[in-house]
Amino acid sequence: MVHGVDTNYVKTPSRPWQVSIRTRVAQTDLDMHSRIDGERVFDGTFLNPLVKGTGVLETDPRFITQVSTSLGLKVGYRGLSASYSFHIGGQKGQSIALKSAGSWYSLNMRWHRFKMNTPTIRFAGQMLVRDDEQSPWSEVPESYEFKDKMPLESPIKISTLMFDGFYIFNRKKFSYAAAYTQKTFQVRSAGSFLAGLTAYYADFDYSNKRNADFFAAMDDIGRLRQYQVSVGAGYAYNFVPAKGWILSAMFMPTMTVLNRTKVNSYQTNYKEVDERHELDYEVDYADEYEVISKESHSHNNRIALNFNARVSITYNWDRYFINANGQFDNNNFRHSGLRGHLNDWYINASVGVRL
Repeated sequence: MVHGVDTNYVKTPSRPWQVSIRTRVAQTDLDMHSRIDGERVFDGTFLNPLVKGTGVLETDPRFITQVSTSLGLKVGYRGLSASYSFHIGGQKGQSIALKSAGSWYSLNMRWHRFKMNTPTIRFAGQMLVRDDEQSPWSEVPESYEFKDKMPLESPIKISTLMFDGFYIFNRKKFSYAAAYTQKTFQVRSAGSFLAGLTAYYADFDYSNKRNADFFAAMDDIGRLRQYQVSVGAGYAYNFVPAKGWILSAMFMPTMTVLNRTKVNSYQTNYKEVDERHELDYEVDYADEYEVISKESHSHNNRIALNFNARVSITYNWDRYFINANGQFDNNNFRHSGLRGHLNDWYINASVGVRL
């Protein structure tokens, strides 16, 4: 932890163990964009016999979770720590975090699993119109755009696994651990350039047959998995305004060197079922939908730019400490006519003791 450091800037606590109680507030924003044939969704039949899509239909479902609150326990020894948090309010979910920090490196891995079922979806495109079912379609299409909430019959299941590790160049004077894990003391202000490696895996699964009517808007895709590995460089700075205080900020843009998407497509009978029930919203007939797997294939995507940003504030006594820190992750994905991004942020607050 302190081998080779300048002790005028970085010191180590005399007690190696840490136990802290921490709370976390967090939110996830999943934004997806699909371009499909407009007539596949608005085909001028019983759903709406007076309008028919033509050309490209753009659909933009956006899932924003409620701000979740969790409570957890963190145990650490020197540069190693592990924590587990459980849900106490807001969006339900589970997360596990593993961290390791030394004088010249930091490693962080976080697993998160949660569900969402009420996206706000936007449709935009062009349509042909007619006065009644016997009239001909208009020759000139009209533009349309509308946005509304579209509850899913079965929640979308989202799992993410994020890893980041970076090398600290100014290891003698700057301590990442002092600001974000409280394993050391930063006693004078200092900063450092960073070189980093990040890896990201996400699984978006809404393939339950009750969501069959949602598949058409997503180009028949019912499950999408994203794999990314990125490299980047950034800068971090610890500001020490007075004894015991540390104010820290870090920013690191990254560029993907591996960006791969795997999708599962499905064929459904939702139109036939909807027509048989005359689209009766008062009757739950979603279990009558049938979903047949069409194909599963992978696709290498072009280079994407992401970034990672963090801030922290800490106050240390000799044995006790309090800390609040936040992180924001941005990850982008693309597959054929489907693209989007996943933004994930959290703020931790903790009170701890050194043993």
